Amino acid sequence: MVQASVSTNITLETVIDLFLEKLGEPTNEWQHQALEEYKKGDVKAVKKIYASHLRDYYSKCLGFLVSATSTNPNLGKILAAAANAVADYAQVKALEQISSGNAIAFESADLVGNATTNILKFLTPRTDYHQLALASRTNYDALKELEKENPEDHLIKALLYLTKATPDSPVLYTIIAEAATTAALHTRNLEHQEISNAIDAALIS
Repeated sequence: MVQASVSTNITLETVIDLFLEKLGEPTNEWQHQALEEYKKGDVKAVKKIYASHLRDYYSKCLGFLVSATSTNPNLGKILAAAANAVADYAQVKALEQISSGNAIAFESADLVGNATTNILKFLTPRTDYHQLALASRTNYDALKELEKENPEDHLIKALLYLTKATPDSPVLYTIIAEAATTAALHTRNLEHQEISNAIDAALIS
């Protein structure tokens, strides 16, 4: 089975490092400021930056992480909130990247093929049924059968949308938009699961 592996020897420091790895480098001025204040351990300053940029999940995540210490009695809740923020940030980044790729695809001779290829890059398999779904990605009936067994799975849902993406479809752009949005949700779920697994391992150890 294709699963994300998590070491059983995980500490809080390892989890924090994973969060920072997932966030990556800042992309704007306030993210840079938030990261600098986080490194200084200035709780008030980091939270102030987030409170001034409420739609920025990067700053939001750091606003939680700056309080994530082993002596904090609310550590579990803080890490869970940070996990949601970093997953939301991954979703936003995926949407931006897919949007840019779609814009290029829409100007190409093979609009559907290139848009599909662009979206598929964000449908990373993590389970056996993900692998089956990708192997059957042009088979609508096979995908529907997999969906029955995994009704909430966003990878399968995205592939189902893509089976309907034909050049002559009057709702082609709507289909591609729905597939792209669903692929970004899949990305969010993968990030959240990986972080949550690490958190659970750290809190148990």
